[in-house]
Amino acid sequence: MKVKSTVIAVLAFLCSFSVTAKSYYFVGSHFPTILEQDQQGTVIGLGADIAHEICRRLGHELVIDIMPLKRALKMVEQGHADAIIGPYKSLQRQQYMQFSALPFYEDPIVFFTKKNSDVTWAGNFASLRKDVIGITRGWNYGSEFKRNKSSLTLSEVASVKASFLQLMHNRVDLVMTHPRAALPIIDDLSISSKVIMLSPIITVNQGYYGFTKQRELNEFIEDFNSEFNKMLISGDIVQLNSKYGLSFVARE
Repeated sequence: MKVKSTVIAVLAFLCSFSVTAKSYYFVGSHFPTILEQDQQGTVIGLGADIAHEICRRLGHELVIDIMPLKRALKMVEQGHADAIIGPYKSLQRQQYMQFSALPFYEDPIVFFTKKNSDVTWAGNFASLRKDVIGITRGWNYGSEFKRNKSSLTLSEVASVKASFLQLMHNRVDLVMTHPRAALPIIDDLSISSKVIMLSPIITVNQGYYGFTKQRELNEFIEDFNSEFNKMLISGDIVQLNSKYGLSFVARE
């Protein structure tokens, strides 16, 4: 009887698990160290690792796809994906996505220019009205940039690499981006001796998980935030950051 009772208890547990276990679909764009693919096509990066670990702890399956940023945002907006990995927070995005309680990385936004450039940057966008600024489509560059955007000359392209190619061909005077995305491209193009990073920084963006508002995800989001907080307290987030050479510890 004892063996029979044990078997029944195990079966009941497994049935309960199968009812609560779900599969979730996250999307995102290529972001060095945050979300990318290795040579075998496996999705890797800090954002992927954290999401996979949280879903594992919750007993859920997770599928992640990488695609252009605008498409990923549209997938979440229309409810075709459960979440996007790593977006910066903005009022526009808050209309169609619920952000995780805490960010999991941060990026200082800065200007890069040629070493022989006569561009002057002291933190005032008014000084750049005669210059052409290269930006990446879909990125959020902060509130100060938004306030001055209409008075600036911008060249919007699909990638940070395209902006640096424009810089090298004198089509833009500045590239606005963050060092984490810029430095691998600078190395890849072998232009480290030709460009410099300007200070001060423009702003600091924090990256979150953004969940669609088109699906019933309240319970999952609450559980996701709870597990993230546990990982933060235990030091797991610090350890995962170290894996990718990052030192950021998530905070509000």
